[in-house]
Amino acid sequence: MLRLGPLDVLSMGRADAWITVVMFHGYGADAFDLLPLSQELTNGRRVRWLFPQGVLEVPLGFHMMGRAWFPIDIDALNQAMAQGGHRDFARERPPGMNEACMAARAMLDELNIPMGRIVLGGFSQGAMIATELALTGQEAPAGLVAFSGTLMDAPSWRRAAEKRSSVPYVQSHGRMDPILSFTAAESLNQLLRSAGLQGSWIPFDGGHEIPRAALVQVDQLIAKLDCNKKD
Repeated sequence: MLRLGPLDVLSMGRADAWITVVMFHGYGADAFDLLPLSQELTNGRRVRWLFPQGVLEVPLGFHMMGRAWFPIDIDALNQAMAQGGHRDFARERPPGMNEACMAARAMLDELNIPMGRIVLGGFSQGAMIATELALTGQEAPAGLVAFSGTLMDAPSWRRAAEKRSSVPYVQSHGRMDPILSFTAAESLNQLLRSAGLQGSWIPFDGGHEIPRAALVQVDQLIAKLDCNKKD
């Protein structure tokens, strides 16, 4: 792994590629979790992929450990799931979110690549990090990919999104997701569209996962951005 700023990062693909895709993993996974994306996408080999390692080590049970970007209130999550509901992040910023984003921004700064050549993406908790960085950073990224993310801190994201109307995005969410609300994901998509962002919203009959249809859209986004490179 590379050390970029405060983060360990798994790097794949061409170091001289025009587009760099940064993918943040979900809670309990690690930098290797989304690595197959770099090989599964037809256009994935045309770009550089970076998979940062979460800043926290978290127990998974049975003496196994994973990584995370910020802590999760497991008791509150389990209680919501037991009642057939979901945690609502629309009016809150989870503890540790700001620190995780600071570390991610320091990593991006270390790359010394214009944000206009970087696609920010992630799964679940990683999608929340990617969305926060894409909307609130000093510069707009080349694109945003949010697999099974959610709406967080809606007032702040709504204000920030108004300055990101040029950013294309791909967002997917399962209608039967037991962890993060499908309704909240719909609200996030509406927030982005209301701010003028143009993207692909992929609802699907599934759970907390990445559907093939979303990968197709990401592949097309990469191809389009790579074709826009300047010689």
